[in-house]
Amino acid sequence: MRFLTFITFLVVLNNPSFGQKIEYDIPEDYKKDVETKDYQRIVDASIATISKRYKIERVKEGAIYLVKGQDLQTLNVHNLIDKCLKVKNKKDWDKVIDEHYKNIFASIDEQKKINPNDYNTIEKYLTLRIYPNKFIEQRGGTEQIVAKSDIEGTFTVLMLDLPGAFSSVQRPSLKLWNKEEKDIFKAAQQNVNKQKMVQVTKTFQVNDKASVELTFIENEDYAASYILDLEKNQPNLIGTWGVAIAIPNKGIATICKIDKEHPVDFVNFIQFDKSTNEKFYREHPQPISDRFFWYHKGKFTPINVQSDQKGNVNVIAPLGLATLMSEKK
Repeated sequence: MRFLTFITFLVVLNNPSFGQKIEYDIPEDYKKDVETKDYQRIVDASIATISKRYKIERVKEGAIYLVKGQDLQTLNVHNLIDKCLKVKNKKDWDKVIDEHYKNIFASIDEQKKINPNDYNTIEKYLTLRIYPNKFIEQRGGTEQIVAKSDIEGTFTVLMLDLPGAFSSVQRPSLKLWNKEEKDIFKAAQQNVNKQKMVQVTKTFQVNDKASVELTFIENEDYAASYILDLEKNQPNLIGTWGVAIAIPNKGIATICKIDKEHPVDFVNFIQFDKSTNEKFYREHPQPISDRFFWYHKGKFTPINVQSDQKGNVNVIAPLGLATLMSEKK
């Protein structure tokens, strides 16, 4: 700790632009997770590493703002906090921090090799990530990035999957590519669809009288994005009336068929999975949603789920699903 503080002192001493602009206010979402001294250590080590390559203007609430005119504007320590907190031995944090920025810088260097004006060189790197609205809003909103809304409460962000790190596509790039935004998103989805998924189907006894078959789709980076095109990727998993689906974080999705033969399976699924879904959402560094959705013909509709004081879970079918279920066979 003393060594890192000493390095930071030298950086500040030799960089006048730093003057009194480092704030150690812990980001709101992390105040309960990280101690002040540990957060300061992460910030100090980040400053020491970043300053070897960039001039820093200020640090505030987890955002490290760089002096304008460089090939990067802002770096956030949010993901880095998550990485450090997973490592129990704090002596190993220096290595975690160094590796984190090494990957980011490698990604930036890779981007420099790509001709930003040539869509043909960019296309193979295009991908998609889903983030909660709050996450995007805390990082400047959607003014500069390219995003759309597929699932209520989230943004689907157009990204580049480069060696070492993911990078969001900046909106000015679209003008250079001379492509329709919908076509770019389509190309990104096609790249996601090629990713290998781990798929497991199991039957669970949800109560004394009922069992339900669930399918889990897993991939550390792409499970959630893969689900966006479920009709094409896994048509066999979709029932007559679609599916009920949980996407708590980027790495996993849980699916339950909804069909005429088993019309209440989705209710049993939600009652059975609600607490687990919330846990997977709450404890993951990149959560997506703690809600359940009805997926039908490419559209995600939230399912209204209510819990009473006794812990009973009441599931209300969306209007469109209720209409389908009430129709004559």
